[in-house]
Amino acid sequence: MKKIYLLLFTMIISAYTFAQDKIHKKNGEIIDAKVLEIGSEEVKYKIFEDQNGPLYNLPKHQISKIVYESGRVESYLKQSESITNKSYSASGDKRAQNIFIELAGQGLLFTANYDTRFGIRRDGIGARAGIGLIAADGSNMLTVPLSFNYLLGKGNKFFEMGLGATYLGLNGDEDSFFDENESNVIGTMAFMYRYQPEDRGFSFRGGLTPVFNSDFFLPYFFGISLGYTF
Repeated sequence: MKKIYLLLFTMIISAYTFAQDKIHKKNGEIIDAKVLEIGSEEVKYKIFEDQNGPLYNLPKHQISKIVYESGRVESYLKQSESITNKSYSASGDKRAQNIFIELAGQGLLFTANYDTRFGIRRDGIGARAGIGLIAADGSNMLTVPLSFNYLLGKGNKFFEMGLGATYLGLNGDEDSFFDENESNVIGTMAFMYRYQPEDRGFSFRGGLTPVFNSDFFLPYFFGISLGYTF
């Protein structure tokens, strides 16, 4: 009789265990759930132990896989994501790109810029290019910053290190604010904090951007940027 009770108890526990769906998140968390609906961008579910409770929505890009009560497994990882658990784009195989405006910094004055990673990682190596124009006293100065950068961090917070050059094209009258018809190229560096969302949205950069050439080195130059990640 004891063996029968033990067998029944084991069957009940097994049925309870396999009756739940398990949502595996990319951060390692496992949710015991009852999946109710799979949408194009999110999964709707209820907590298995509280199926009369609230309905939850979970974005698909946060899910690695769902193991259903039947044993069927539905994976939400791209092939490249399954190789390692490092900081990859939440958008799958789409690399992080940014457009931003920069005050001072490697653009020197006020510039519009484009920045991209070279792979689908959120961190790692990338590059930026920009253009700016300022006019004063009948003269104008064109700036074109170009640089490589490397991001260290994870999630949406990074430390940026950059190295590049900025072209300055000067054109004006002899007595103007700028020197007459001169052009130059200066070297630039970047040591900045960068907020870059995991998918898309507002982005921010700020920090030191030393500038230099053969005649001078200015270590405490700084810059700040506001933009959008997509």
